Amino acid sequence: MQEIDARRILGVTDTADADQARTAYRARLLRTHPDVSGSCDATERTVELTRAYRLVMARLATGAPADVGPRDADESRPSRPSRPSGKYQPSEPREVVLVAMVDTTTIGVGAPPNETVLILVDAANELGEISYLDLSAGLLEVVVEFIEAPTSSVLLSVQGRATGITEVFCTVEPLSGGEAPPSDAVTRLLFRTLVEMAPTV
Repeated sequence: MQEIDARRILGVTDTADADQARTAYRARLLRTHPDVSGSCDATERTVELTRAYRLVMARLATGAPADVGPRDADESRPSRPSRPSGKYQPSEPREVVLVAMVDTTTIGVGAPPNETVLILVDAANELGEISYLDLSAGLLEVVVEFIEAPTSSVLLSVQGRATGITEVFCTVEPLSGGEAPPSDAVTRLLFRTLVEMAPTV
């Protein structure tokens, strides 16, 4: 994806700053996300929007594009998480919830989207302060103070799949000067937090 295409998808000009790109991303995500859009291509549009956002934010932060090329669906999107690692117990008993890394910036949770958001809220409170929550759209933003990196915004976007697995996409950007921790490292941190909070299988 070229930067000009990414900016067109986001709906921002070539002079837009990080705040404008972030605002545009959230606004469009609230329209394209499969949980709020009835469009048959909602999933593809949301994935494309997220790739465009990552590319634009990487350009703004470092002047170099992020790796946002298409991925092999068979390799990076297994139909079910392969490693059961814990369970979450809501107020009513239910089956064990599987939590697994789907790829470097995506976690798979074996629960419906609305329940996954509630699970994430508990985990997010362990990591930092929740600054934005939209249950209906499956969006959650957490402000995290890192020790050796600037305070950053961690945006979690939840997307249900027909397989019964809900995918959680993680995007990280600094709120002040400096370079944010890599999204894959923050995703692993969130994954470990989810596992540690859940009773063992």
